[in-house]
Amino acid sequence: MGRLRAFAAGRFGKQSLDRNTHERPQGAVGMIEVRLSGDRSILANADILVMPAFAEASGPQLADVGLLEKAGQGERFASALRRDAVFQARPSQLSALLVPAENGPAVLAAGLGPRETFSANTLRDALMAAAIFLKGRGRCVVVLDGLGLDIASAMRAATEACLLGGHGGQADESTIVDLLTIDAPGAERGFAIGKAVGKAANWVRELVETPGNKLVPEDLAEVVATRARQLGIGVDIWGEAELAKRGFGATRAVGYGSVNKPLVLCLNPNRPKARLGLAGKGITFDSGGINLKRNPQEIVWMKADMAAAAAVAGAIFAAVELGFDPDVTAILPLAENMPGSHALRPGDVVTHPDGRRTEITDTDSEGRLVLADAVAYLARSGVGAIVDVGTLTDGGGVGPLLWGCWTTSNTLAEELIAAGETAGEPGWRLPLRPEYERLIESKVADIANAALAVPDSGQLAATYLRTFAGKTPWVHIDNGSTAYLDQGFAPWPVGATGSPTRALLQFLLSRAQVEK
Repeated sequence: MGRLRAFAAGRFGKQSLDRNTHERPQGAVGMIEVRLSGDRSILANADILVMPAFAEASGPQLADVGLLEKAGQGERFASALRRDAVFQARPSQLSALLVPAENGPAVLAAGLGPRETFSANTLRDALMAAAIFLKGRGRCVVVLDGLGLDIASAMRAATEACLLGGHGGQADESTIVDLLTIDAPGAERGFAIGKAVGKAANWVRELVETPGNKLVPEDLAEVVATRARQLGIGVDIWGEAELAKRGFGATRAVGYGSVNKPLVLCLNPNRPKARLGLAGKGITFDSGGINLKRNPQEIVWMKADMAAAAAVAGAIFAAVELGFDPDVTAILPLAENMPGSHALRPGDVVTHPDGRRTEITDTDSEGRLVLADAVAYLARSGVGAIVDVGTLTDGGGVGPLLWGCWTTSNTLAEELIAAGETAGEPGWRLPLRPEYERLIESKVADIANAALAVPDSGQLAATYLRTFAGKTPWVHIDNGSTAYLDQGFAPWPVGATGSPTRALLQFLLSRAQVEK
């Protein structure tokens, strides 16, 4: 597309931000490089110009129509766009690749839907779809003026979108995306937050996509601990002796069936009475144990059963990278659930850090067991509130767009739900009924880990975990429906999403800002 590089800089003029900020994201090969720019002369070297467009009664309308009009290309582009009879600027819809002039870049219109329903989340989804298309297509410019959003929110959403959509790809793919806006307060901060969020989510996605034989509990612990030390975050790794000393009987039992022994990783171990305690399930592969999984379409992606532990760690790391010091202690129980000769058996009884005992009725309900250890430990340590996260069930049946949550604290749940909405990674609160405890009663222990008389559900998993939180305000997040998609759901392709990293990060940022 060399002929398109003659798009004259003089036609657009030159408007610069105080600092032109750019940095190649760390992560997998083939990722898009995202940069912030206020210099319209970059259009001279662009291969593709991405123009957000609203759905109007008269047809698609570019958000910044004046950009092309100033270059004398407005009518030509409008004529070319009218030839694409399919494009109606619906949310996340992309136009055909249009070439209104020989001496300019190709133009891609990205649909935002009606202005009345437009938000930063709409922009994020639309530009994520565009970023997926742009991978491997050279130098691209995304225009962010004329949207009607504050520039910080628009820049954050656009940066996240390009990093999320551009994640992965082949080693020889090379794509640079410049996010173009006029000089405006907040652009650089929005870019910095968006970059941290996108990098954190992609770090989690890479871990979740790592094959189980390449990321056993010891490997995952070392990856997380190394990153924590780089950021100056305190970290402990507890092995067999320490787990026994601290009463993590369920975590030890879940890992007995594997040659790769269980571990618990603790972030900020010197803050036992932190304002917030986080727990993340870290089962690096879940075969189901003695109750072996039978569905090949499910077991094939059970490498993803550690997604919650990675998300908790990723959110904390990103908050620290942004200059915050979240007052949080995190407990990440890491294990493999395998049917070995020493494996946990149905009918066994395990003991948790608070002395409570669980009867094992289903070894494939292991996630709630290791989280029960973590929640009980945090509650005993005296943290102010607890949020635990795990891929336990289908997320409460709310589909691939939402994680489900259950709570004993309206305030804590409202904070998390609001954070998810802001981050574009929403959740849904589900009812928690104490009456359901009768379904998991045990004759030989304090409680059973699964019901025998009715099918298992996220409701029952939450009912079980609630009993370990005591009087500490508590929320359980089930990201089983969102962490890994076995079928693509636009704009997300098949595979790991990083959920709920972005929601947890926004939760930490919001709490830290309130404390200031």
